[in-house]
Amino acid sequence: MIHPVPGQNRTPSMTQEPTTSYGSTAFDADVAIIGYGPAGVTAATYLGMQGVSVIVLEKDADLYSRARAVTVNDWTMRIFQDFGIDDVVKRDMDIARALTWKTYDKKVIFRLGFTDGGLGHAPSYMIYQPDMEREIRRNAERFDSIDLRLGHSFTGMTQDADGVTITAQDADGADYRFRVRNVLGTDGGGSKVRKELGFNMIGQTRPRRWLVIDGEVTKWWPECNELVFWSDPERPVVDIPLAKGNHRWEIPLQEGEKDSDFDSEEKVWARLKMLGIDESNARLKGWAFYSHHLRHLEAWRGRHVTLVGDAAHLMPPWAGQGMQSAIRDAQNAAWKYALVAKGLVGEDILDTIQSERSPHVEMMTEMAKQLGFLIEGDDPILIKLRNTLGPYVMHLPGLSKKMLPTTATNRFEVGWVTGLPQKNNALGRMIPQPEVYATSGIIHRLDDLLGQGFVVLGLDTDPREAMTPDQVSGWERLGARMVTVVASGDSRSDADTIVDHTGTLRRWMTKYGAKVIVLRPDRFVAAADPTGLDVPPARGNLEYAAEPTSAFPQNLREFARSLRANAPV
Repeated sequence: MIHPVPGQNRTPSMTQEPTTSYGSTAFDADVAIIGYGPAGVTAATYLGMQGVSVIVLEKDADLYSRARAVTVNDWTMRIFQDFGIDDVVKRDMDIARALTWKTYDKKVIFRLGFTDGGLGHAPSYMIYQPDMEREIRRNAERFDSIDLRLGHSFTGMTQDADGVTITAQDADGADYRFRVRNVLGTDGGGSKVRKELGFNMIGQTRPRRWLVIDGEVTKWWPECNELVFWSDPERPVVDIPLAKGNHRWEIPLQEGEKDSDFDSEEKVWARLKMLGIDESNARLKGWAFYSHHLRHLEAWRGRHVTLVGDAAHLMPPWAGQGMQSAIRDAQNAAWKYALVAKGLVGEDILDTIQSERSPHVEMMTEMAKQLGFLIEGDDPILIKLRNTLGPYVMHLPGLSKKMLPTTATNRFEVGWVTGLPQKNNALGRMIPQPEVYATSGIIHRLDDLLGQGFVVLGLDTDPREAMTPDQVSGWERLGARMVTVVASGDSRSDADTIVDHTGTLRRWMTKYGAKVIVLRPDRFVAAADPTGLDVPPARGNLEYAAEPTSAFPQNLREFARSLRANAPV
C-alpha cells in the first residue's frame, strides 16, 4: 500500500494524540524498514509475501533516477526469482560476458570470463538500475501488509524492552510517531538509523575522487559493448556498457582537480573526448562524483534494530558487489524477521544475520580491493610486471572460478544451522538449482517447484522416515514441506516427489554425505542427517562455533602478492 501524496490524509502530527505511546505494548506494525532502495524493497517484499505488517519510511518521494550499481549475478537473480519477477527484470538486462583489462594501446593484459554457477540463471547480467528498481517496487505493491510512505523522513527512535517508538516527518513536514516490534535500517551509507544508534564505522576512505558519467549510446563505436578497465597509472578508466543502450564511464580526478571543475556538459565532454568519445557517439544523461570507501560496522544489531547493506558496510565498486551484498543482507534478515514476527523463533535469531553475512561481505570487499589493484596500480615496476604476467596468468585453467564469486563461495560457517559447517558437509551451503520434473511430467527450475519457505529433501526416501517425531513436528511448525528426490528411472505419482533427471541434486547431496537436508527460505542448508536434523536454536551455532575463516579464494591475493614479491629491486 502506497501512502497518500502530500496534502491527502496526513499522518498524525505529534501535536495530535498518537496512535500509540512510548512504552506501549500495542504496535502499529511488526517491522519498520527505514530506506527503500534495493535492500529496503527486498526486505519489504519478503515480509509482504509472508503477510507480516511493515511500515516503510523513504525520504525521497520519487525513485532515484541515476544508475549506481551496474550488475547483478545469479545469486541476486535467484532472489528475484523467489519474488516471481526474474523474467520481468531480465527483459531490461543484458548478459555479461567478461571483464577485460586493457592499456590505451589496446593491449589486453587480463581477462576474466564468467562461468555457470549452477544457480539456474546466467552468471552475470548488466543492468540499468532505475529500471530494475522500478520493477521490484512495482512488484511489492501487490502486498497489502506493506505501508509504504514515500517522502517521509525518519527523525529518531526510542527503544524499550518490548519494541521501538519511531518519530518521523511526513511529506508536508508534519511530525508523527508510531510503534513497531523491530526495525531494519536499509538507509544507505549516510544512515540516520546508524547515527541514532550511536554506531560508528571503522575503516578508510580512499583519497582519490571519481567522476562518474552516465550516457546513452547514439552511435556504435568499436567494442562499446565490452566492459573494459583501462589500466593506466595516470588516468585509469572504467568503461561500462549498461543495459538498454546505456553506458557509464568512471574517471578519476587528477591531483589538484575538484568536483567544481566539471560543472558543465562542455567540461565533461572534454574529458570523454580524451577517450575518443564525442557528441556523435552518445548523449549525456548526468554525472556525479564519488569516493571509494572501505568501511564497516563491528556490530550490525542494537537490541531491536539491525543495520544491513551500505548502512553496515561500504566497499569499492570494482567487484560489482555493493548493491548485491545489500540485497542478500536484506533477504537474510527478512525471513528471520518474519519468523520472529510470527512468534516461531526468538529474537536472538537476528544475531545470526551478521554472523552469516559479514564473512561474505568481507570476501567481496577483499575481492574488490584486489581487482582494484589491477586497475589503479601506479607503481611503475608493478605495472610493468602486471602487464607482462597478466596475459599469461589469465589463461590458467579454471582461473575465473577461483577469482570470481561462485556457488562454492556462497556459504557461511557461523549462523542458524544445526551443527558446524565444514568442508565435507552441506551445512551453510547454498544448494544448486537444476531443472527438475514434477511427477506430472512438467519440467521446472528447482525453486519454482519447491515453492517458498522451508523444505526438507530426502534422497530416495520420504524425509520423515529419517527424522524423529519431534524433528518432523519442529520443521512442520515452521511450515516446512517434505519432499522426496528420485531419479528419472523411478516410478512415482505423488505431489511431494521431484524427479532429478540430471542427477545434479543426487551428486550434490552425495558429495556431502547427505541423504536428508533441510533448506531454509534462502536455499541454504540448515540441517542434514550426518550432523543432526533438529531445528536449530534461535542463535544457531553461535554459542559454540569457532570464528569463521576467510572464504576468499587465495589465488587473487597470491597473484597480487607475487607481483609485489617478484618486483625487481
